[in-house]
Amino acid sequence: MNLLVISLLYIGIMLFLAKVFEESFRRLGLVAFVGPILIGILLRHFSIVKVNPIISFITSLGIIFLLFLAGAEEFTIETSTFTLKDYVAIIIQVIFPLLLIILLSFYLGLPNLYLFSIPLAMSSAGPLTRLLMDTGLSNTRLGNTIFKQVIYVEIIFVVLFAVFQNLKNFIVTLMEVTLVVLLIMFLGRFVSKILERIEVYFSVREIEFASIIALILIIGYLATIYMFNAAIAAFFLGLLLRDYINDRPEISERLHGFTYGFFEPLFFTGIGLYVSQISLDVLAISFLFFISIISSKGLSGYISSFILKVDSKANSIATSIKGGVDSSLLLSALTLGYISLTEYSIGILAISFVALAIPLIFQKVYRTSEKSEKQVKIRLSSSIKNFEIKPLFATCEESLRSVINKIDERGTRGIVIVSSDLRPIGYISVSTLLEIDPLRYDEIKACEVSMHEVPIEKENVRIIDILREFRESGSPVIVIVNSQGKLVNTIYERELLRYLVKV
Repeated sequence: MNLLVISLLYIGIMLFLAKVFEESFRRLGLVAFVGPILIGILLRHFSIVKVNPIISFITSLGIIFLLFLAGAEEFTIETSTFTLKDYVAIIIQVIFPLLLIILLSFYLGLPNLYLFSIPLAMSSAGPLTRLLMDTGLSNTRLGNTIFKQVIYVEIIFVVLFAVFQNLKNFIVTLMEVTLVVLLIMFLGRFVSKILERIEVYFSVREIEFASIIALILIIGYLATIYMFNAAIAAFFLGLLLRDYINDRPEISERLHGFTYGFFEPLFFTGIGLYVSQISLDVLAISFLFFISIISSKGLSGYISSFILKVDSKANSIATSIKGGVDSSLLLSALTLGYISLTEYSIGILAISFVALAIPLIFQKVYRTSEKSEKQVKIRLSSSIKNFEIKPLFATCEESLRSVINKIDERGTRGIVIVSSDLRPIGYISVSTLLEIDPLRYDEIKACEVSMHEVPIEKENVRIIDILREFRESGSPVIVIVNSQGKLVNTIYERELLRYLVKV
C-alpha cells in the first residue's frame, strides 16, 4: 500500500487511542502523558503501526511545537529576585544527579554518556505545574520556590544538551547559545513589533497565527542549517515571543489547540513507537536508572531545602519530577543519531517510571503532612492577617506590559498601583487596559493611566468586614495597610472566596 495512504491510517489510530489512554490515565489519578507512551509501545509491539518517514516527520514537528510552547508559557528568564542561595541550590541540583547518572552510564558501558544522561538528570516544569495546582501550592512561597528551582535547572540542561551536541566545537557552540540568549534578552521586543506591524498592514484572516507558525518553521530550518537543534531553537523563540503571545489570548488558544489537540498526543505516542522490543535486561537497567534518578535528585533537593529554608520533604520530592521537555530531548538524541534504540528504550522507560511515581508520592506525603500539621479553622470573625497569599501590585514606574503580565499571572480583574514608598494610589482595571493600543504597552507607565479609587483597610480588619466592603464598593480589590499607611497585602474578592471555600 502507498506510504502516504497507510500513514493516514496510522495517524488516525495513534491520535484516537492516545486521547483515550490520556483521559483514562487522568481519571485514574496518574500522569496523563504516560498513557500515549504506553499505547505507542503496544502499537509497535503488536505491529499495528510501523515507523516511517512521514510518522517521523510528524513526531519531529511535535517536538518543535511543544518546546516552543514550553518556552512561551513555562519559562521566564528573570534574575532580579535571585540570591546567592538560589544559585547554590540550583548548582547542586544540576551537578549531583548529572554526575551520578553519567557514572552509572559509564559503568554499564553505554557509549553516548552525555546526550543520554542530560535528559535523565533534568527536571520538568510542565508536570510540576499540574502537581502544584492539584495540591494547592501554586500560589504559596513553597510552591513558588520549588517552581523557580525546576525552571532554571531545566533551562541549564537544555543549554547543556545544545552544547554537548557539538562538543568538538565547544567554544563555537557555547558562543552560539550565548548569542541566542542575548538575542532573547535584547531583540525580543523588535520581533514582536514586526509581528504587530504585520497585524496592522495585512487584513488576511488568521495572519497573526500563520506568521507565528511560519516563523517557528523558518527558525527551525535555519537552526538545522547552522548545526543547531531545531527544537531547542523553537524553545528559545518561545521565550522571545512570550509577552507577544500572552497579550493575545486568542492566538495562545489557537496554538494550544494546534499543539495539544494534534501534535502532543502524536508526539507522546511516537515516543512509545521508538521503544524497541522490551527485554528483561532493558527493564532491569531502566529500573536501575529510575532508582538513580530518584535517589540523586531527591538528595540534591533535600540538601537545597535547607539552603532555601523550605519544607524538606516537599522540595526533595517535587524537584525530582520528570516527563516533559526531557522526553523531547531524549527523542531528539535518537532521531539525530546520538543514541541507539536500546539506549532510548532504557531512558524513556526510566523517565516514565519517575513520571508515574513522583506525583503519587508527593500527593500522599505532602497532603498527609498538611493535614496533621496545619488544620486551621478560619472564621468570618477572624482577622484578615490569616489570609495567606502574596500581595499583587505594581509601582508607578512599571510599564503597562509589566502590569498586564502580573494581572495575567493571577487572573484578576485589576491591579493596585503604589508609589515608590508602597502607598496605594488606586487600581487599574482590565477594561481600562483594553481601551489602550497594545503597541503602546511598553512605553506607557502605570501612573499615566486613569485609575479607580481603591478601598483601604487596616491590618486588624475582620474577614466579614472585608466581604461587606466588596459588596458595597463593587471594587475587585481592597488594600490592607499598616499603621504607616504602607501596603502589606492586597485582597482580591475571587481569591478570598476561593480561600474561604478551601479551608
